[in-house]
Amino acid sequence: MSENFLLSEKKSIDSENIIAAIKNARTAVVTAHVNPDGDTLASMLALARILESFGLETVHRVMHDEVPSFYKFFPDQEKVLCSMNDIDREQLLEEYDISFSCDCGSVQRLGSAGLIWQKAKLTCNVDHHLSNPLYADLNWVDVNATCTGQVVKDIMLHLNKLIKTELLNNGTAQREPLSINKDLATLLFITLLTDTGGFRHSNTNAEVFTWAAELTNQGAEPSKLFNSLFNQMPFRTIKVIGAALDDTEIIELDISDLISRNIVSGNKLRIAYTTTTKETLSKLSAKEEDTDEIVDHLMRIKDINMCIYLREDIKKESNFKGSLRSLCEIDCSKIANQLNGGGHARAAGFNCSAKSFHQLKSIVLEKIAEHIKDIN
Repeated sequence: MSENFLLSEKKSIDSENIIAAIKNARTAVVTAHVNPDGDTLASMLALARILESFGLETVHRVMHDEVPSFYKFFPDQEKVLCSMNDIDREQLLEEYDISFSCDCGSVQRLGSAGLIWQKAKLTCNVDHHLSNPLYADLNWVDVNATCTGQVVKDIMLHLNKLIKTELLNNGTAQREPLSINKDLATLLFITLLTDTGGFRHSNTNAEVFTWAAELTNQGAEPSKLFNSLFNQMPFRTIKVIGAALDDTEIIELDISDLISRNIVSGNKLRIAYTTTTKETLSKLSAKEEDTDEIVDHLMRIKDINMCIYLREDIKKESNFKGSLRSLCEIDCSKIANQLNGGGHARAAGFNCSAKSFHQLKSIVLEKIAEHIKDIN
C-alpha cells in the first residue's frame, strides 16, 4: 500500500481511516524509536493500553532497545519486547493487522523494530513533529500537539466517539467507553513532562497546564514523576555529564556575511559544543542512555545561541548521535533532517556516519551556515 501512495496525497491527520482500521483489527504491534526518551516509550505504552481496552485480542509493545534502567518505573514497561532479543522475538506474530510507530520520524529510526512494524497489513505513524515525512500507510501527525502523548489521547477520544456512535445506532453498547486510570494518566503525564522539559520549554502553554491538571485529577503524581524522571540519575550518569561539561568549548561564528539582518547579538553566533567518546563511556562503566541530558546542561550556559552535542555510537563504528538546541531563529529540525534526523525547531537530533568528531563538527557547522543563508 505504501509504495503506491504518493506523499502529496497523504493526510497528516487521517483520523477517520485510522479509527476504522483499529475497529477492524484483532492484532496490533506498537513501536518506539531507538535510544528511547520518555515521550516515545510512554506514548507506546499508553497507546498499547488503549488498544487493549478497546478490545484488540493481541497487542505487542516492541522496540529495538531494552528499556533504559531509569525508565523502569513506567507502568507496563515490563511488557516491552526487545526486537534484538531472540527470546522476545519468539513471542511475536508473523504478521499483525495493524502497526503503530510512536514519536518517530522514519522507519529507520525504529531500528530492528521497524522490520516488525513494516510487516503489518496496515502501518500507522503517530507523531507530533513538523519534520515527519508521513511515511506510513496512515498517519496521525499533529504538529500542534505538545507531545506524542497528546496525539495518543486524541486517538482515545475518537475511539470513544466511535463507541458512542455504536451505542446510538445499535441501542446497546458493544464495548465499554475508554477511561483514564492512574497508570494511563501516569504514562500520559510522563510524555508531557518529557517534551516540555518539566514545563520549562517554549512549547509549555495554557493547554499543557490544563491537561496536566486533568491528568493529576486522574491519578498522576507530578512531584513523584518529576523526581523520577529528572532527579534520580545513577552516579555514572553524573560522571559522564561532568566529563562532557569539562570538555565543553564555546564556538563563536561571525555570520555577518551570511545574513543581511541581525538574528543574534552583533551576528556573532555563540555555540556551546561538547562530545562523549566510546572510551569515556567505557572508562566510567556508563551506557549511551547516560548521555541524554548533556545537551540540556549546555543550554544553561549564559549568552549562548545554540548547543551541539556529539556522541560516538558504541555498537557501530564511525557512527555518531547528535543533539541540537537553538535559542534563536535557527531551526534545528531543518539541520537535523539533512543528517538523518529530525525534531523540533528548538530541539532536534540525528544519527549519521563520519570519520571523526572533527569531521562531523565541520559538517554540522557547514549545515548551520547553509541554513542561515536560507533564512536571510
